[in-house]
Amino acid sequence: MSGLRISRTKALAVTGALAVTGAFVATGVAAHASSVNNHKAAMADAAAVSTLKAEQDKAGTTPQGASEADAASLLAQRAAADAANRDASRAPVATDAAAADAAAKAASDKAAADKAAADKAAADAAAKAASDKAASDKAAADKAAADLAAAAKAAADKAAADAAPQWSAAAAAAKKAADAAAAAKAKAATPAYANNLDGWIKQAVAILNANGTPTSYNAVYQAAMHESAGNPNAVNGWDSNAAAGTPSIGLLQVIQPTFNAYSLSGHKNIYNPVDNIIAGARYAAERYGSLDNVVAARCGGSCWVGY
Repeated sequence: MSGLRISRTKALAVTGALAVTGAFVATGVAAHASSVNNHKAAMADAAAVSTLKAEQDKAGTTPQGASEADAASLLAQRAAADAANRDASRAPVATDAAAADAAAKAASDKAAADKAAADKAAADAAAKAASDKAASDKAAADKAAADLAAAAKAAADKAAADAAPQWSAAAAAAKKAADAAAAAKAKAATPAYANNLDGWIKQAVAILNANGTPTSYNAVYQAAMHESAGNPNAVNGWDSNAAAGTPSIGLLQVIQPTFNAYSLSGHKNIYNPVDNIIAGARYAAERYGSLDNVVAARCGGSCWVGY
């Protein structure tokens, strides 16, 4: 029986070791006791250690192999339980923190996205309102301008219509007055010539001077007196011109071909004394320089050279 027992000292050492082991286990259990999920397990471990210690103290002696094996087994079990408890307690905490962070980030992202969408919607609404107002203002301005232009045109048309009869009457009166004034002026500008040699000469000289053939009254008078004795109907039927079939005719005795060549527009009658003077004077001016040159200056303009 003594062989199966251990010494008192060795038993005390084992008991101390168990006590120390129990203290470490109790400390680990107490540390995890803060976790609600592991509280009961920690209390059970502490009770088991206390019971084992009490039994050993009561027995006083314990088989050495059994005590060491039990202590080692108990220590291993407690270490495994402690690690499992730590992992079990830490994993949910880490998982919960990550989930909380992800949820917080998702909530923040959603809030930012919602705010951006709300801001954009507000900006779009403000821009549309401004565009609609600008379009409305332009339409109103265009209508006002069109109405003003239409009113102005209507007023102008009415004024023109009202004034038209008055302007027509005034224009007719003004035209009539202008025509009368022109007729009076023309009549005043055209002198009345006597239907005789004096009047014929004066009228012909005025026309010749106006058309670039300056001719004196005396030169025409001398030519008329020497050529036809002042007879506008005189015809020479005996000279060489008559023999050639072109007798000399009229106041200055001009043959028909010469008359046709030197007459002026509107003066084409060879028997008209004014027309006859005009053609004869223009012919003398081309051949002798002027009708005055035909009248000899040396005899005071009374000598006739002939032409």
